[in-house]
Order: sequence, then structure tokens, then C-alpha cells
Amino acid sequence: MSDPVVLAPVDQAKAELWHRWIGLWSGDVPFDERFAVGDGIIAPDLTCHLAHYEMPESHLINSPGAVVRWIDVWHSYFSESKMVTAVGPFVSEHYVMGRWSFRGVWKGGKPRGATAPAGSEVAIEGHDILRLDENGLIAEYWVGDNLLDMYGQLGAIKRLVTS
Repeated sequence: MSDPVVLAPVDQAKAELWHRWIGLWSGDVPFDERFAVGDGIIAPDLTCHLAHYEMPESHLINSPGAVVRWIDVWHSYFSESKMVTAVGPFVSEHYVMGRWSFRGVWKGGKPRGATAPAGSEVAIEGHDILRLDENGLIAEYWVGDNLLDMYGQLGAIKRLVTS
């Protein structure tokens, strides 16, 4: 029989960093405080790992300001939006990870080829992995999400049917 897993207490500073990160994505941070919050949690030389489809090029999301501007673009697609933590955060010495869920009301426009009417509700889920530098700032970021499901909800791609 194996030894039981012993969970360490959550590192409150890392948990708070996660909540501030999700707060940026959720739109919970007041508009005039977004860049200050970004500067307080994201390293000035961020490395970002993104999928290629309908995402900015990873090398362009390389600083706190670039992240905040990208989040602003994301929010511009929705008249209402909310991201919440679904599971986590999980923390280790240099990493903070969690699963999130997003719901929004799409304004129309992007993604290309969408056939759903403006005002359509969408929902996706994903996870973020954040590597922290020696100062406790986000130095590296990986996102995994089911964005293609949202494109299907908006009619931008055909859903695959299997028998």
C-alpha cells in the first residue's frame, strides 16, 4: 500500500497572485487599475505559449502591458463576460496552476466565419499554468482551452459528427 498524499498549506501569496490574474481576465479589476495590477503580477520579460489559431503570436505577448492589452481585446468581443476559477489554484515552488470557466455574450464580428447572431451566449473552459520568477512574478504562461468549442457555438466551424 502506498503512502497517503499529504497536502501542504496553500501559499497565500501564490493563491492571491492567481486570483489577481483571474481578476484581470474576468474584468473584475477597475479599468484604471488594470496596468498597475499587471505590473504587480507579471514579469517585464514574460514568455507566453499560445495556440496558433485565432490567438496573437506568442512572442508579442511579452510584457505586463501586452497582456493587459490582449485581455482588453478579448473583452471587446463580449458585452458581458465572466471568468471564474473552477479548480485550484494549485501551487508549487515555482508554479501556480488552475482551471477556469468563462461565460460571455458575444457582440458579433470575430472569429472569422461566425454565423451565430450577436447576443449569442458562449461558454468555454481552460487551464493556465504560470511559472514564477525569483520575485514571484509570472515569468512564463501556458494556456490550454477549448476555444474551438466556442467557435463551434458561434458557427465559425462545423461540428464533427461521428457515428
